[in-house]
Amino acid sequence: MKRTVSLLLAAALGVLFTSPVSAQSYRVLTYNLGLLRVLGSDYVPNVQGRALVAPRELAAFAQANSPQIILLEEVWNDQNAKAIQKELAPQGYTFVRPAQASLLGLSGGLLLAVKSPLVVVDWKFTRFSKSTFMDGMAHKGVLEATIQDPSNGDQQFAVVGVHTLAMETVKGEVKDQGQIDAFAVQAKEILAGVDRRSDSGRLPTILLGDFNVGPGYADAQYRKIADSGKLVEVGASLTPDKPIITWDPQNPLVKYGEFPNEPASKIDHVFLQNGSSRTWKADAARIVFNMPVDDLKLVPPRGQPPVSTPLSDHYGFLADVELSR
Repeated sequence: MKRTVSLLLAAALGVLFTSPVSAQSYRVLTYNLGLLRVLGSDYVPNVQGRALVAPRELAAFAQANSPQIILLEEVWNDQNAKAIQKELAPQGYTFVRPAQASLLGLSGGLLLAVKSPLVVVDWKFTRFSKSTFMDGMAHKGVLEATIQDPSNGDQQFAVVGVHTLAMETVKGEVKDQGQIDAFAVQAKEILAGVDRRSDSGRLPTILLGDFNVGPGYADAQYRKIADSGKLVEVGASLTPDKPIITWDPQNPLVKYGEFPNEPASKIDHVFLQNGSSRTWKADAARIVFNMPVDDLKLVPPRGQPPVSTPLSDHYGFLADVELSR
């Protein structure tokens, strides 16, 4: 009898340890490329030069770091999007890009890339219902996608990507009530997208993108999302006493850009929301794309010598997260 029980126990343990992996790690990148050019003017300096090298730099980064999920912001036109996709596709990435454009030819600027074996099984884009005059020139909104992982029992999770309106601030505080009101509407629509795509919390969800707000910068607006109840921001959870910077006044593209005097802040985020049967754990996070690119130069005003610049006025935010049963 004891032998029979032992054999049954061994068989049960065999089934247990050959079941789908109970925890799976994912590397996630959000990065605003800052490629906005309107009516012949660069909103961030040197758009053309940076757009030319962006595909190469992104492909080299992906080769070295293997992020499974990449959300790029401010990839506004088809030409830039196709060039990036061409460089990333050989590494096993597939893409989702809402391509509807405004009268000025600007899309929502979002480009989602997922690496094999991950598969996008469904996606939807919903334009923000309220914006400001400048942001209204583009088709910004909420990109929702359902991701399936065939390598781990076909488990599914949701990804929601956003790029909210840019607000004018003074010492990190928003002074325009119209911008505050518009952001409040966008925050509600973002949270509605999370709830919708997660099936009211059943699917674990990643919310990421450029929020243009963060801890200590337009803080009241940031709290409308960060303190909504179920979301946890990866950077804040890992380094609560040491702020991570993605918007840096020392970056030459910021220093000589439209908003040179605002404080350093973290405005690019990766939020996690647990599902009904799976939970997230933040393992690591770091800033990327913060170093100058050798062949990118900016000529400052007033006859100053050229300076090397990073690829964008934003730095990228890379997060390692784990999804467990």
